[in-house]
Amino acid sequence: YIHDDTGVLEGFIQRTIGLEKMEEENGEFFVDSREALIEGMREDKAALGLIVTGPDDGTYKVEFLTQPYTTEAMITFVDMEMEDLFSLVTPPYNHYPPEVLNSVRVTALQWGLRDEIPFNQRLLPAVVMLMVGIIGLFIMISLIGQERIEGTVRAYRVTPASLRQFLASKHLLLLALGCVTFSIMYLPIMGIDGYLQALLIILLTIIFGSSLGVILGSIFDSPMSSILWVLLLMIVLSLPAVSLFAPAFSPAWLKAIPSYHTLFGLDAAMFPDGNGTIIWQSAGILAGLDVVLLFLSNRLFTRLITREV
Repeated sequence: YIHDDTGVLEGFIQRTIGLEKMEEENGEFFVDSREALIEGMREDKAALGLIVTGPDDGTYKVEFLTQPYTTEAMITFVDMEMEDLFSLVTPPYNHYPPEVLNSVRVTALQWGLRDEIPFNQRLLPAVVMLMVGIIGLFIMISLIGQERIEGTVRAYRVTPASLRQFLASKHLLLLALGCVTFSIMYLPIMGIDGYLQALLIILLTIIFGSSLGVILGSIFDSPMSSILWVLLLMIVLSLPAVSLFAPAFSPAWLKAIPSYHTLFGLDAAMFPDGNGTIIWQSAGILAGLDVVLLFLSNRLFTRLITREV
């Protein structure tokens, strides 16, 4: 709701958009007093309020009224919008001269098309991460646990090959399965746009998940004995999905979860809007984590399995 003693906002909207059109689409939002504005905000819990007075020495005074639960991000956004607006609407006589209006040009430096993206495409990064990227965690634990139970690892120890090659075969199997599964899920929905970049992110995530699976598979004797840790890790790695659908909620601790970079890397690859640096930043972080986890998981697996044999 807006209470404007100066008439400058009402006149600006009338000349640029048309007040009747605005009220037809949004309802009546100009009120005659501060009390009417507050009453309107009490009835509509999603409403905000603007009170414009002045100008005093050429400066308009704007009072911004919020609801108790209005976020700081929304307050900052409206504050910036009002500052931009009143930097334009400050010529004499409370009107915007036609020669100035005709000289204004607006250029979009970054196109945001989030509202136009179908729901199935918006949901795809989270689904791909869980169904392809992180599922390697559970599969690797199952593979190692089953082969330990059946004595395959013990038999493998008498061959010329090393345990590192044994683990490498498992990683390659998961990468191949992940590549096929990802292509089946991605291509029918998105086509080839962003396919290679998204594939890179998901392959790095598969290595991350499978390395965690090697660690858990080395520590626990069977897949069932590690199921509680698997579920806990799956829940933790799923948390950044909240930030994907509500970007205003991105605390620092959430960004420390590796799947955060998977989700936003996939999102940047699937829906490019000048955010290509996010793809390579995410790939770099995931690649660094993969190198560390591969080294640790190989050392731990080799040490524990050697003792077992």
